[in-house]
Amino acid sequence: MIVFDASLALKWYFEEPSADAAKAALVQHGGEIVVPSVFLVEVSAALVRRANADKLHRDEMEAALEHFLTLISEQFITVRETGTEDMARAVRLALDLGHPLKDCIYLALAMKIGCELLTSDLRLAAKGQPLWPKIRVVEG
Repeated sequence: MIVFDASLALKWYFEEPSADAAKAALVQHGGEIVVPSVFLVEVSAALVRRANADKLHRDEMEAALEHFLTLISEQFITVRETGTEDMARAVRLALDLGHPLKDCIYLALAMKIGCELLTSDLRLAAKGQPLWPKIRVVEG
């Protein structure tokens, strides 16, 4: 199993640095990817924001959203509900690291199941790696 965060998933749909590496990671780890429930909201919200901001790309973003939801419905990506104990762990991490809670939810999940966290968030990696060395940054 491996945890992916939303910063990585957005590279599947937006042409950004490391997009090719992010897409390759999706193919490589498909079926092993585990995400917290906040992942659904974060990725969907970013796609909707882009569609609303750039009406010329609305159809493209709607197709991206459909693809994203298919990855989950076909269990290419497994969503784990974030319970109260999980949230408490994430809150402690956010406070200890001085980092946003939503990012620490991913870290807490990786720590709970004892696996790697794959991200493109350099700040999360820098703050979290001393505590959880299994954070890996996707670079292209």
